Amino acid sequence: MKPLFSAKSITGERRRHERVEVSYTAQVHVTDDKGKRVGVLRQLSRGGFMIEPEREFKEGNKLKLVLVDRSENIRLTVKVVTRYADIRRAGFEFEGLDIESAIEVGIMIGKYYQTDAVLA
Repeated sequence: MKPLFSAKSITGERRRHERVEVSYTAQVHVTDDKGKRVGVLRQLSRGGFMIEPEREFKEGNKLKLVLVDRSENIRLTVKVVTRYADIRRAGFEFEGLDIESAIEVGIMIGKYYQTDAVLA
């Protein structure tokens, strides 16, 4: 028999992709398509990202933003939809991510992914 409610429906959790934390000290930043800095990347997943914004964003807006990771020489232009925005955080969902961009996102996720394993 199928359960009436899942943990996902009870908690309201809609995420389909695991998120990785990106430390502030990593200094991965996000710019608009004209090169103006709009925030610092704090979380990243295959489905989108969250920043500490340096300007206001409006939920539902479609934008073209650039993820800039100087240490990996990555400047990744992505189309996004603003899904969450307040003065402390702004969350974006990727829209129509192509294969090459998905690979770049994967490289960044791999770099910042942390496990609980202790190396002896």
